[in-house]
Amino acid sequence: MKKLFKILMCSLITVSLFGCSQKTNASETASQANTQSNETVDNSLQDIKDRGHLIIGTSADFAPREFHMIIDGKDTIVGYDIDIAKEIANDIGVELKVTDMAFDGLLPALNAGHVDMVIAGMASTEERLKAVDFSIPYGKSTDVSEGQKIVIRKEDKDKYTSIESLTDKKLGVQKSGLQEEIAKEQVSNAKITYLTKIPNMIMDLQTNKVDAIILSADVAKNYANKNDDLYVTDIPLVQNAGGVGVVFKKGSDALVEQTNKTLQRLMDDGTMDEIIEKNEKIVEELNSN
Repeated sequence: MKKLFKILMCSLITVSLFGCSQKTNASETASQANTQSNETVDNSLQDIKDRGHLIIGTSADFAPREFHMIIDGKDTIVGYDIDIAKEIANDIGVELKVTDMAFDGLLPALNAGHVDMVIAGMASTEERLKAVDFSIPYGKSTDVSEGQKIVIRKEDKDKYTSIESLTDKKLGVQKSGLQEEIAKEQVSNAKITYLTKIPNMIMDLQTNKVDAIILSADVAKNYANKNDDLYVTDIPLVQNAGGVGVVFKKGSDALVEQTNKTLQRLMDDGTMDEIIEKNEKIVEELNSN
């Protein structure tokens, strides 16, 4: 009887242990399934391939990067950023579609999924990097970035010669741009006017609605070449940003990697310089007419 009791007890212990093992395995399986379901699958590149076209967002008032031009009687968005976007699309194997909007609407449109990437002369800043991802910086191989410049009326070039001389003055900046940050942090008590389009900033400066505006160096020089009444100052500004890059929604690692390959190829083989110089020449010819 005692022997039988021992056998029964051993059997119960075995069943109990086996049952615990099953529960443990089931628990581990469920945990793994939950972990996998919580991981976001990166379809950023594959979705574009499946769709057959790449959608970029830009603000086409930023010559020579992106601007409007009449070609064969049709209003067309051109510029070296657009040519670079075409190269990115070609390397992916899809067509390119361009969406033009106000600069301050670009990142909201990106994060809402209305565009796949933003190409608009946007520089990486600490604040932007919290919300979006950037490609590697790109530009001319021989280019030393001058960053942002203060533009004034030529008649005022002896009046505004330092950052201190702009204290309490009216400054025009592009809303949500790097220029806004510079105006707030580096110009004492600046009275800031926010505009979404650069031509409107130029007009406000020319009509004395603002005393100065802040623009990217290449764009500032372009408008000064086109308008004899404008002057690009040498007033030094602290450049608190990294290089200009293509911008992506967070988690678009595959698309970022693919874009970086294209950008690096263009810079390595000299195509980037050719693209930029071609568009700079187009803008110079337009300005001379």
